[in-house]
Amino acid sequence: MIPNTITVACLLWLWVPSTLAGTEQDKRGASDPQVTTIYRDVAIVGGGAAGSYAAVRLREDFGLSVVVIEKDDKLGGHVNTWTDRTTGRSFDAGVQNWIDINNASSFFRRFGIAVQPNVRSVLDQHFVDFATGSELTSYTPPSAADRTEGLRRYLAAAEQFISILEPGWWNLPEPSKIPADLLLPFHDFAAKYNLTGGLPQIFFTTGFGKHNFMDSLTLFVMRSFDVSMVRTLLGLEANFVPVSRRNQDLYDAIRNSLGPDVLTSSTVIDAHRPDGNGNVTLKVYNQDTNTTTHITAKKLLFTAAPTKNNLQPFHLSPDEKDTFNSFYYSTSVVGIVSHPSLPLNASFINTPAAAQPSNWAAAVPSYPYNTRFENYPNSSYYRVIAVGDQTFTINQARDVIQSSFDKMLAAGTLPRITPARNLTFHLLKSHGQVSASTSAEVLGTGFIQRLNALQGKRSTWYTGAAWSVHLTTSLWGFTDGLLPRLVASL
Repeated sequence: MIPNTITVACLLWLWVPSTLAGTEQDKRGASDPQVTTIYRDVAIVGGGAAGSYAAVRLREDFGLSVVVIEKDDKLGGHVNTWTDRTTGRSFDAGVQNWIDINNASSFFRRFGIAVQPNVRSVLDQHFVDFATGSELTSYTPPSAADRTEGLRRYLAAAEQFISILEPGWWNLPEPSKIPADLLLPFHDFAAKYNLTGGLPQIFFTTGFGKHNFMDSLTLFVMRSFDVSMVRTLLGLEANFVPVSRRNQDLYDAIRNSLGPDVLTSSTVIDAHRPDGNGNVTLKVYNQDTNTTTHITAKKLLFTAAPTKNNLQPFHLSPDEKDTFNSFYYSTSVVGIVSHPSLPLNASFINTPAAAQPSNWAAAVPSYPYNTRFENYPNSSYYRVIAVGDQTFTINQARDVIQSSFDKMLAAGTLPRITPARNLTFHLLKSHGQVSASTSAEVLGTGFIQRLNALQGKRSTWYTGAAWSVHLTTSLWGFTDGLLPRLVASL
């Protein structure tokens, strides 16, 4: 639960160190107008779900000074809201809703954002093999009873491991004691627990974030499709959206609240982190203004994906480099498209022909793939999601999406129009490298223990999807547990 702001602030006032704030101009007089130096208690790299949330909590609840460094021109990470300028209506290509755990809805109320239960529209489903463009003629998806039974079986199995998987890996046992089920490829785990009827739902809910879904270790699948998600699908837990139906509203409100404590369109180009417990210094470049900011902070909170490119400016130690290089990733690209050949109120779901007539375990396509064309109700716009391995580019994603559409036209699944034209891409946004995973062999070397041991080293703390369940409100729960440790280290 999110603590009461006033109570927490009052309690911490007695012992939190005085904050570093202000700018070099305030303290030392103006020098180069293109370079500003600012002083903060905590510098936060990444303004997605974890970074934005942490900034608010550290500043408002713990009374610390912060600065958020975000490469995009807005906060929010994977929300990816696009607004039709003609109608003013907004469409969310990324995050679709929030699960109401850890009192998450109160975080929205903090910013005056009204929420409501999320109710999904029922679309006319078409199961199409995107490799050929042909609609399946003898495929029968799981019945409601089959689907529910598969999800219930998954839930019963997953609940055994909550204490060691959620919200983070703090309690994962040493390698020799990791439960064998978690080290199974997911196709073996699904067979063992007879999850067949739930597999299409599991995949198309969160599995699209993994390019090798059925071959992934069960431990990592459960980070994408966690207990809260399956409880929500079974009606055992609530989820919600803003009344505005615009998920970006939360992050715009956070941006307004944080004001100058957010540096958007900015990236760290160089950093110094002490070997001990000293201050961190960052050199940050703003691509819009062509200016540089120097940041001195007591602690660094890194919330972006710990990929090679993202970490390059931070001059990793050998231990850090060895640990982070053991991760491999998928790449997810989301988009919003339209075309006169796409009908209203329909969803075209990528389903290999091998899934016929009811081989549901074969309903997962081979990567790279476009998962679906899914209509936004009462509009001509469609949501698309392309997935590949960690080398998958946004241009390749565009080609995969266009190719799947062209094949449906060629096969007669969609009607041709004259003159012919390509899809219109209104939004195409890469989530970058997501769903951090590693192999069973690497886990056997104590990888998770080494990963956890990096917390706090060199004045650096970490949160984000590589450290926790991937869903936003679960990630907030992990961050809630991490922040007191960070604050205590000041």
